[in-house]
Amino acid sequence: MTETEERLHVLTKTGKKTGISKPRGEAHRDGDYNRAVHVLIFAESTQELLLQRRADSKDSWPGLWDISSAGHISAGDSSLVSARRELHEELGIVLPKDAFELIFVFLQQCIINDGKYINNEYSDVYLVTTLDPIPLEAFTLQETEVSAVKYISYGDYRSSLAEEHPDYVPYDVTGEYGQLFDIIKERYKENNVARSLALQRQLIRYASVSLNAELTGLSDGDTKALGLLVNAARVVDEIFYLQVWYSNPALRDWLKEHAGASKLDKLKWMYYSINKSPWSCLDENKPFFTTADSAIKLLPEATKPVSGWKGLEYKAAFPMLKPPGANFYPPDMDKMDSKLDVTIGPYETYEDALFGYKATFETFIGVRDDEATAQLKLFGNNLQVLEQNLPMDNAYKSTDVNAAPIRVIQLIYNAGDVKGPQTVAFNLLNDERIVKELGTSMVMLKNVSEAKFKHILQPIADVCIAKEPKELVDFESFFTHTICHECCHGIGPRTITLPNGQNSMVRKRLQELRSALEEAKADIVGLWALKFLINKDLLPKSLLKSMYVSFLAGKGQAVQFNWLFEKEAFILHPDETFSVDFAKVEGVVESLSREILTIQAKGDKEAASLLLQKYCKMTEPLKLALYKLESIQVPVDIAPTFTFAKDIME
Repeated sequence: MTETEERLHVLTKTGKKTGISKPRGEAHRDGDYNRAVHVLIFAESTQELLLQRRADSKDSWPGLWDISSAGHISAGDSSLVSARRELHEELGIVLPKDAFELIFVFLQQCIINDGKYINNEYSDVYLVTTLDPIPLEAFTLQETEVSAVKYISYGDYRSSLAEEHPDYVPYDVTGEYGQLFDIIKERYKENNVARSLALQRQLIRYASVSLNAELTGLSDGDTKALGLLVNAARVVDEIFYLQVWYSNPALRDWLKEHAGASKLDKLKWMYYSINKSPWSCLDENKPFFTTADSAIKLLPEATKPVSGWKGLEYKAAFPMLKPPGANFYPPDMDKMDSKLDVTIGPYETYEDALFGYKATFETFIGVRDDEATAQLKLFGNNLQVLEQNLPMDNAYKSTDVNAAPIRVIQLIYNAGDVKGPQTVAFNLLNDERIVKELGTSMVMLKNVSEAKFKHILQPIADVCIAKEPKELVDFESFFTHTICHECCHGIGPRTITLPNGQNSMVRKRLQELRSALEEAKADIVGLWALKFLINKDLLPKSLLKSMYVSFLAGKGQAVQFNWLFEKEAFILHPDETFSVDFAKVEGVVESLSREILTIQAKGDKEAASLLLQKYCKMTEPLKLALYKLESIQVPVDIAPTFTFAKDIME
């Protein structure tokens, strides 16, 4: 079977992801910017770097001496994962993440092989510091990549590169790559006396004092509790050390253990104890250590065993720049976007039928549909316009509605409060206070919508809609109204002013009736909003009739259906099919929108109760429609199974 070619992320000239990936060969053929890793193993005792001789079969620089290991960062992989993988694959060395020190990033550009191989690579350069050279017989070389390895002093290697020696892969040591040799030289040039003086100058900026407090007034119980509280505080100290940097506890223990070895080691421990990390708080987090000062770790299983050799000893890598994400995130995580879309947490309050305050937990895992998402920005960009034109008194309208980002996903798995009827979309966040401050974010589940349209709405239309308007029922109208429904959760009354001048929230005033009324509002105001956007030429006029018929076929719930039927916007024919009176429907939709919005704006629970009692019930037209649907067994909703999730769990 042919092996799939490695795919690379295509970058911009400034090194940002474009969202496009290409096979490795095509990327180098076209000169696309991409990412790679370079790993150099440095033996501290001999001041030597490990080099590999590239295999003669390589498509770039065959047979030449190069850095310890290197490789592309495949699409979907991280930098550190790639660095560890390349070292393992090419040299047979397995090292943990704390052995790799990212020292700089450089752009390598060249054209070789008669213009057939164009290299535009942003390379992350890692340094692995070992105490001594690794015995050559400990390596396991990947024959297709590496033909030999050797150690060379870092000074001699620099000279060979500077002279453009033909046996070595070229790097410009007068440019960015020269940092490698400058860092090593600077790291090992200082003597202990100079370093001790520097640490003493930093230490004297802090006055050592003893803090005491009067404890004679404490009861015996308080005194015992005080000891327990101090012990608890020490646990917090341990947590903080780990939060700052993943190797911080190991460095702390190493420095404490070796504090008595020399005056310099004592000063290191003293200044570290004040900062609780190797970065100086008074010097804008400038490091006062390097990896050369770090903990030594023995890892016998890192390579093949060699008789008489106890195994690989390395220095725990120390980042020269304080990690911006501390240890809260993976060490090489960036802010690049992902195709995966994950929502986990408390959301709906439907289970709390007592007050409607408490929320249940839900999870949605999906893959973002970028093409569909790009087409739907219209709705988020017009939230404020919709708010200002809502059919209700201007006094109730908000002037600071934030645009709602909308993203469309294909659902892979859901869990938690996703019982019974399946949602086709949800609006984040679901708390009035947070929505007022931050706005909303909308997630549309397109494959769920498509399944519902195919298995529910289309069969309903076939049975219940009159022949002529039946042709107007389509997925585009159905899905567009779904978007508007969710969009309209982000507008309308949320924080309200009561007659006595006090501020309150719709959720608190309407309590257990809030959810039902809010869903009815989103449904009917969503229909109003579509008509508004069509009138503004922001949506095609072809939606005008199909959106009303599609709403009649499946979107309208009891309150909305009964109101529109009572006001003669929906018509029942002698053959027991329904149609829409297009001359009346616009005004009737607006009247129900105004009714619900005003109830919410006033926080009028009594009016909400009366509305729901009158219209949220099984009327004769609804009974007739349901009877017809039962005769052909149209499903009420879908019960999805998630193939991908099932496969990975087996």
